[in-house]
Amino acid sequence: MMTRIFPWALRLLGCIVAVSSAISANLLWLAPPPEGLKVLDPQTLKTMAVVSLGTLGVLIPLAVVVTNAVRYPLLKAAIFALAAFTNAMTLGPDIVVEFQDISSTAAEVSALLLTVASLVIYMDRVQNQVAARRG
Repeated sequence: MMTRIFPWALRLLGCIVAVSSAISANLLWLAPPPEGLKVLDPQTLKTMAVVSLGTLGVLIPLAVVVTNAVRYPLLKAAIFALAAFTNAMTLGPDIVVEFQDISSTAAEVSALLLTVASLVIYMDRVQNQVAARRG
């Protein structure tokens, strides 16, 4: 059953990850650099957060959404785990801005759901291969 609903879930939740990450990146980009940092350069931190959200949270998940849903489930799990981690990184108290926490949380939860679903698809594939070898 999971293999039947996974392509739809991948497209829907993958688009939620990409759109929510894009909203978070735009909100971070429009906000002033964080204040009160002693060791890190605030502008560099802001730029790195926006670039990492743009690549790991928007571009790569969008590329995964348009591919074949059932192929390379471990790669998809790793990509969405990175997207979740990147969105979680931007929820730090020094970086987070208003309303960005909502969009990053939505992207993080969706990416974690897709990570777990991709792992379930992988385990289902492995179980089917082992069953085919046995009998």
